[in-house]
Amino acid sequence: MLELLESLLFAIIMVPIFIAVILGLIYGMGELFNVISKIGHPKESRQQPKTHNH
Repeated sequence: MLELLESLLFAIIMVPIFIAVILGLIYGMGELFNVISKIGHPKESRQQPKTHNH
C-alpha cells in the first residue's frame, strides 16, 4: 500500500513538471524558429507590407 502511495505521489509531482518541460521545449523551439526566420530573410519580412500597398 505504501509503495502504491509513493508511486502515486511521484506521478502527481512529476506530471506537472513533465508538462512544464514539454511546454518549455515547444516555446523554445518556436522562439528559435522565429530567430532563424528573421536571420534567414530579414529584407523580405520588412518589404512585404510595402509591396502590398502598390
